[in-house]
Amino acid sequence: MENIRVNRLFRKNHRSFVVAMDHPRVFDVITDLQYILKISNQVIEAGADALLTPYGATNYLVKNGLKNGFWLSVDIDAYSSKSIVESCLMLGADGIKVEVYPWCTKEDDYLKKYTGNESIVNAANLATECRKWNIPLMVESIPFGWPKADNRNPEIIAAAARVASELGADYVKTFYTGDKDSFSKVVQNSLVPVLVLGGPKIDSDLEVLQMVRDAIDAGAVGITMGRNIWGHPNVVGMSAALTNIIHDDASAETAYRLIQ
Repeated sequence: MENIRVNRLFRKNHRSFVVAMDHPRVFDVITDLQYILKISNQVIEAGADALLTPYGATNYLVKNGLKNGFWLSVDIDAYSSKSIVESCLMLGADGIKVEVYPWCTKEDDYLKKYTGNESIVNAANLATECRKWNIPLMVESIPFGWPKADNRNPEIIAAAARVASELGADYVKTFYTGDKDSFSKVVQNSLVPVLVLGGPKIDSDLEVLQMVRDAIDAGAVGITMGRNIWGHPNVVGMSAALTNIIHDDASAETAYRLIQ
């Protein structure tokens, strides 16, 4: 997919550094994102290409003058595809991100409403609506649902990425599998470009940077990372370091100097 929206989300090297800020839509605690305007300005100035935000935050940030790329983070049911696309168009967001939960039971769905199969069908319907308007769709594929982290392994993650790409995603957001060899199989098994999610807060900055370096080396086109950026004491430094890896092909060690 190539259009104006994609060009706002990705650079000419077809890579993207996305800062995920959609956590408050489900988190039951106050996060550092209570200062979302300040943090957004910091990460964009340090090189981030786009923000991943729910409707409220997107609307707030646009009204406060931000002109960067935006992925609209949504939750979906069987009836909301058209209204979600309309919301994206009204906001002027560039793309939509939705989650799917392959092989998830209704009990493990955080809303306790849908099975994994239902989430896939709902996302496929959204993909159809997005194509009508040339809106890029990113699908975050979470095998067995969020509570079942123990069930994830490289083969399952690769299979879940394929599911997302088969339902109509333009991009897949997925877990890093721990090493370049296994993650390259995730990338190869997907029919569309892959971005890596950041996951829980990691204590070691160098470990975060090395994960991103390895993911890019294995074929990822970028990252969608949140807590390891806006939860960092040096938001600007961490953002600059990640930009250095993704867009300048720096090593983790070289990029780390921008945090110190």
